[in-house]
Amino acid sequence: MFFLENNRIENMSEQKVSGHDLKGSFKSISAFVRDKILGNKHYKWYQRGVWVVSLGWAAYVGVQSIPFYTFVGAGETAYKKGDYVLAEQQLLAAYKESEKFSLSDLRRAKAMNNLAELYRTTGRYSEAEPFYLKTVKMAEGLGAKRKELPISLSNLATLYRDEGKFPEAEATFQKALKLWDTNIRQPDDPLRSSILLGLGKLRRDEGKYADAEDYYKQALRIRTKVYGSSDVQIAVMLDNLGGICRDEGRYAESERFYKRALYIDQTALGRNHPDSATDLNNFAALLRVEGHYKVALPLFMQALQIRKEVLGPNHPLVAKTLCGIGELKADTGDSKEAANYYNQALQIQTKALGLQHPDTATTEDALGCLYLKDGNLKQAKVYLDKALATRKIALSPNHPDVGSSLRNEAKLASKEGRHKEALALLQDSVSVFKSSLGENHPLTKNAETELKAI
Repeated sequence: MFFLENNRIENMSEQKVSGHDLKGSFKSISAFVRDKILGNKHYKWYQRGVWVVSLGWAAYVGVQSIPFYTFVGAGETAYKKGDYVLAEQQLLAAYKESEKFSLSDLRRAKAMNNLAELYRTTGRYSEAEPFYLKTVKMAEGLGAKRKELPISLSNLATLYRDEGKFPEAEATFQKALKLWDTNIRQPDDPLRSSILLGLGKLRRDEGKYADAEDYYKQALRIRTKVYGSSDVQIAVMLDNLGGICRDEGRYAESERFYKRALYIDQTALGRNHPDSATDLNNFAALLRVEGHYKVALPLFMQALQIRKEVLGPNHPLVAKTLCGIGELKADTGDSKEAANYYNQALQIQTKALGLQHPDTATTEDALGCLYLKDGNLKQAKVYLDKALATRKIALSPNHPDVGSSLRNEAKLASKEGRHKEALALLQDSVSVFKSSLGENHPLTKNAETELKAI
């Protein structure tokens, strides 16, 4: 589900409406939402970057409660700015408002799903899961032939994937897809492509790139058929395909996908749109991997400027770009500047996402590796320990990020002369990689090579 842009609705709710005009006003508001929001491609960017959406409920719910949608709109606005504290307050108010409706009212599902999405995005997985489960239960009560059930299952599967619970995510995504194909029987519905996209992202996280690419291409075919080849919905798919090609070292293909996504978003949404910044950021990351640092840096800087201006200087996506620049500086041997960018990112993430968010841990791990490379073992230990502790709390024990942290801890232990401890840590790392990614994944093979060298 994506949040609706409710600023104008909120303003309308402040106007006094006579009883005689109330029915007509509701019709007017509903028409506004349908034509100006749900049907407006310029709002589809909330499906990416800023709000990693789960599609579904909003398409089925008309505006019947101005207070409810006012809270939803205020929550979405706060989220867009990265003010998650205010977003939670507003969305909890919307949830409380929704409890006035019947148990089968889809506004209740919308409120629960919105809170679940907020908690998932901010890494509060244990708080997100009950709300996702409630939406699934509610959807089950609506009947198996409705679209809500497979979509709500897909949302739950996304949570499992983020946690690194890959078997649970796989089973839940497959259940959603089977329910759709058995009961809905609309193979070219964009909502079905969202389930395929989720499966593709799961496969990518698992290192199963061929399967991921297949799911992405199936989703791309559906969205191209529905929206055409130049819609922003297509740019989403192209970015994902570009990422797969980058992971596999197919850099020329990756560049083509990223450039096409950038062209579509800049044409449809403008050069200063957050989606355009996402495309620039992805393309810059590819160029960095290829070693084209002088070309990559201006693109990173352009993405950073857009995100700061549009989203505000303290948004998590700003931190993402700062991390990208930090990686570039680290690659070019400028450790001081790299640490500066990492610390800026960490400051934003700590405030916006909290100390126990996986993104915070990723930046801490990067800082730890930077200090390890420079021989500053004391500082390296501080950040590597923090990253490992956070990942053990937030993620599945067999998540690849846990394996990476164990591997980095092993390198630190080896440099400090703790060779038995280094051996044990590296063995644990190999075990995690084998469990989550398989024996043939590059991370598994690299860790095994290091293990043999000890």
